[in-house]
Amino acid sequence: MLDDILGLRIVTTEKMSESESLKLIEQLECAELAKQRFIEGVISFEDYLDILELCEVDIDDYLITVEDNLAVDGIVI
Repeated sequence: MLDDILGLRIVTTEKMSESESLKLIEQLECAELAKQRFIEGVISFEDYLDILELCEVDIDDYLITVEDNLAVDGIVI
């Protein structure tokens, strides 16, 4: 369940170059590894967010999405 709540995704466009696509894939892979380490308790939530920032994730938007996911699952009202 936590894996779904903390879900990450990339947004692509038709006009993206191959190098841009590869960069996004690498960023997603890095972020997914960080998510797994956080879920396993290896790193703190703060460290997880720091890594996401290094992967160029918009943290403000991401936290809103996580909050929305928590609400959908009935964990937070």
